[in-house]
Amino acid sequence: MMSKKSARGLAAMACGAAMLLAGCDSDSSSASPTRSPLPSAASSSVSAGAPAPNATAAPAPAPAPAPADSPAPGVPAPAPGVPAPAPGDPAPAPGAPAPEKPAATPAPPAADAIWDPCTLPESNISAAGLDPATKKRLNYPDYPSWRMCQWQATDRSFELVIGATAKTTDDLLAPGTYKDLRRTEYYGRQVVQYRSVQDTHLRTCNVATPAPYGSTEFAVRTTKVQTDDFDSCADANKLGAALFRSLP
Repeated sequence: MMSKKSARGLAAMACGAAMLLAGCDSDSSSASPTRSPLPSAASSSVSAGAPAPNATAAPAPAPAPAPADSPAPGVPAPAPGVPAPAPGDPAPAPGAPAPEKPAATPAPPAADAIWDPCTLPESNISAAGLDPATKKRLNYPDYPSWRMCQWQATDRSFELVIGATAKTTDDLLAPGTYKDLRRTEYYGRQVVQYRSVQDTHLRTCNVATPAPYGSTEFAVRTTKVQTDDFDSCADANKLGAALFRSLP
């Protein structure tokens, strides 16, 4: 017959062999239970065809990362190619078309693309009653984008300044800056005739016409300072009739 001491020794050896499969009390009366590092269902896993206890267990797969910027439940994801609204902007309505990109503003023509009035042939200048020898290129800091050339009449009764600019004729007619406006057509060209509101003595008449680069403007100014017997717009129309067909 076995003593109590021998029985306890055999029980301890049996418990050590089964330690990896399930928890085992070494002495239920004197020690706290020692738990196995494996789950208590290990024994049922073995019987169901799981790997042997001494085989290395495969690590559990890491949880998949959550997708970045996941929309909140019930909020539709933006369509491909549509930028997400900035913080504080209202969300686009479902099914709304993507916002169109603003049209690019056309660049102004380069300075060398604007016609140079000083290149008018001398024969045309003489035929218009102007003195080619009085040709003078003008440069004004207030009009850096303009190309301007000046001539004196052969009898010195008036002077002509021809200016070429990227501005259109509508740009030239800024509200509140002109008076005596008249629109007409000459050899298929649209023509506007006007005076400046500051020209109280009616000494200057302006005639402008569209051009591929913007517009061309004639400014005819009388030099008859001792008399009122002049009509600057009549002189401007004569010059226009002589030179408009030579303009680009």
